[in-house]
Amino acid sequence: MKAASFLTIGCLALIAASVSAQTSITIHSITNVSHDSILAGGLTHALTLRYNAAGAPPGRSYLTANGFKIYSPDGADWVSVQGTAMGAFTGLGWHQVFVNHFNKIGGGAGYGFPQPTGGGNTTGQDTVVVVLAGVNSAPGGGLPAGFNNLTLTIEFSSDPDDNGRHICIDTCQAAPGAAWEWANPDGLIEPTWGGVRCFVVNCCSGQVGDANGIGGDEPTIGDITTLIGFLFLGEPEPPCIAECDVNLSGTLLDPPLDWDDVSIGDITVLIDYLFGELDVLPSCP
Repeated sequence: MKAASFLTIGCLALIAASVSAQTSITIHSITNVSHDSILAGGLTHALTLRYNAAGAPPGRSYLTANGFKIYSPDGADWVSVQGTAMGAFTGLGWHQVFVNHFNKIGGGAGYGFPQPTGGGNTTGQDTVVVVLAGVNSAPGGGLPAGFNNLTLTIEFSSDPDDNGRHICIDTCQAAPGAAWEWANPDGLIEPTWGGVRCFVVNCCSGQVGDANGIGGDEPTIGDITTLIGFLFLGEPEPPCIAECDVNLSGTLLDPPLDWDDVSIGDITVLIDYLFGELDVLPSCP
């Protein structure tokens, strides 16, 4: 299955002061992801955001209030969402830094009160918003022009049972305090944003070979037994097809991957790894 990744280009909007400023908020990195957009199901993913005010008018500083929503268009689950402000942001001398979490349960009309963490996607329709805000009452305080650093991590977990489903991040202005702007007395700057970014959940984690779905990164004789039962004894499909494509024949040579790609060749690779001379198994796609 090919991962879906959606990326559109946002627009720079400048309000008041007629100042042309190239500023942006971007996704810097995300952990436990392969091929740029495939989540290793069952792990925690730390998504890190960068604030770049290098193009803002010199000599000015800004208060911030930015909201980021985590949601799934096709019902993928997560246990919780946790936002944490990073040192480069908290060290700017704010009088107050807020990292608030708001839940929209089951596609309801409104968001809940601020809470320590964002709850799980219990209905398949839930949305969590993380708001990062900095407040400084001193003249000239805040995010300085020229700032270009990492500011916020958003951690969420994925469920391997959601293989093929998506978890997405985008901006949000609907939750309390989630205005998409940086402000000072002379005007507002709305930083650019690359648009919604979606990641697809993959039930495979680490290296291939966990055919029986028990877990762990080292295959056992039980994984060989599972493949033999499926291929020759009429037993049910194993829980994760990507773990069973041990030789990556369907993943790399003949995509998209389907159960016809799982064959005796995959059993042979596992046997060679466990009892022969093969030292390394391929990583999950």
